[in-house]
Amino acid sequence: MADEGFGFGPGRGRGRARGRRASRRSSGLLLARVVRHGPTTYPNVTARNAFSAVDALPPRDDGQYNASVRFAAMVMAVSLLTACRQREPIETLSVPSAPMLVTQGPGPAPLRRLTKHQYENTLRDLFDLEVPERLPDEPVVGGFEGVAEAQLPSELFVSRVQRSAQRYAEALVSDPARLEQVLGCAEWTTPSSQAACLERFFETTARRLFRRPLTDDEASRFKADVARWTVDIDFVAAMQLLLEQMLQAPAFLYRPEPGSTLDGYQLATRLSFLLWDSGPDDVVLERARTGGLTTRDDVRAEATRMLADPRARRTMWSFHRQWLGLERLMLDEHEVRTPEVDPQWTAATQQAAQDETRRFVEGVMAEEGTLGALLMSRRAWLDVDTARLYGTTVGTTMLDPTQRAGVLTRVAFLASTAHRGATSPPIRGNAINLKLLCRMPTPPPPGIDTSPPTKPAGEKRTTRQLFEERTRPTACAGCHHALNGLGFGFEHYDAAGQFREKEDGLSIDATGQTPALEGSFDGAIELSSRLAESREVQVCATTMWARYALGRAPVAVEEAWLNAAAERFVHSGGDVKALLLDLVSSPSFLSLPGETP
Repeated sequence: MADEGFGFGPGRGRGRARGRRASRRSSGLLLARVVRHGPTTYPNVTARNAFSAVDALPPRDDGQYNASVRFAAMVMAVSLLTACRQREPIETLSVPSAPMLVTQGPGPAPLRRLTKHQYENTLRDLFDLEVPERLPDEPVVGGFEGVAEAQLPSELFVSRVQRSAQRYAEALVSDPARLEQVLGCAEWTTPSSQAACLERFFETTARRLFRRPLTDDEASRFKADVARWTVDIDFVAAMQLLLEQMLQAPAFLYRPEPGSTLDGYQLATRLSFLLWDSGPDDVVLERARTGGLTTRDDVRAEATRMLADPRARRTMWSFHRQWLGLERLMLDEHEVRTPEVDPQWTAATQQAAQDETRRFVEGVMAEEGTLGALLMSRRAWLDVDTARLYGTTVGTTMLDPTQRAGVLTRVAFLASTAHRGATSPPIRGNAINLKLLCRMPTPPPPGIDTSPPTKPAGEKRTTRQLFEERTRPTACAGCHHALNGLGFGFEHYDAAGQFREKEDGLSIDATGQTPALEGSFDGAIELSSRLAESREVQVCATTMWARYALGRAPVAVEEAWLNAAAERFVHSGGDVKALLLDLVSSPSFLSLPGETP
């Protein structure tokens, strides 16, 4: 392996220098010992120096320090940083009739890793570049990605990060114009110009990647690495290796918050990943540097700016995609529909329906910004595939008011809560019950047939009639009264989300009722209207936004401020941006456990 070089082209690599190996040996041996024997065996190993040791590993496999060692090191560092007090989660909120004072403090602040989308958005914003290497899909807990308790590193994750870092770094240095942008300078042919470029890189690109200025130790170490690699190869190759190293560093991949209080850079990081689903820009980092994120009013003012930025559309889609389970449409089972339902449905239709709902969510949240608009707006941004499904024309339009109202009557929701060849009122009803009302389903009793009912040969039946017959027994009726009562409201829409008046030649009955909503309703439009006006839905939405913002379930110590936020959300008419401003002003967002908010 000594003659393989770094892979920068024929004749350019001169092997891995002995000094480079020696400089890694102590960190690598320490990591291996701690991982083998456990952190308690080495009490002087802290999360901070564990993360530094990961940074000190070579950016590429070299036979001794490979992806497995990096994985083991990452596990150790994460385990040290994720120690936090466990508190009892809040199952439901009891919202008072009047606003209450916030007297309780922040909940736990576990170590969070960038999600796949945050990783991609950050690098796209910084470098205007995408590479084909994708990180693994995120584990989902409670309907959401990015939940800290599920973000333990895996060998697959570490391996994908390593390959992605190599591809990004290679693409960035292979284009002189792009490299000039990354370095912040136009000339690097002499030692003095290279040193100046490196300092400029630290002040700009490195600060954006780590979301703070480099520490003196980091800067010294990176300078030494670049100097050694420049001698071994050349300056451009050295910068490629440095970029690879930084893109694999825990300081980039994770959001560590060492210490007992949050500083301005950590608040800037929390704000940007919540409101933009991406890393902070130069504006908010400069606010952090100059003390512009010191007070609650400072944070609200900066959040207001960020919510007005087009990048806030990402968060609106990210949250609603996960909250309402809209990503289910992209599962393999929804790539096709049976010929009886829609012979023209293809994987392209599946993607088009998802894209249409994304445009709807982003557009409605940007222009109206309320929960009511999400559930009732008829605005649509259609292409050829979705225009066919809605029975209208391509372009920006208003859908038929007798057929559509809001996200629950869009193809993405309707098709993702159906089977390939038939609708499923219990699935659709459960989606409403769980997602919008925060009511957990009761598992079916043992031995109950949960397969979809089928029509008797030679007889006509609507789906509603089949499910009413199947769920009539006492063992089923208790739970299905609520599920079917909601799900039957969507029976005017087939398994492809297309509107219909009849099924199997029989008239559709889309009336329903449920204990969660007073009185009965007729059809999904009336149901959507009732949900938009429901206090229970608004309280549920508050809890879901808090879960999304914090990367975990709310805990009992947060009940007071969360109740107050829910009350304000109800009185605001479901103003989502106002709710987000409340969340970023909350004790749990502004403080760490043990810190006085």
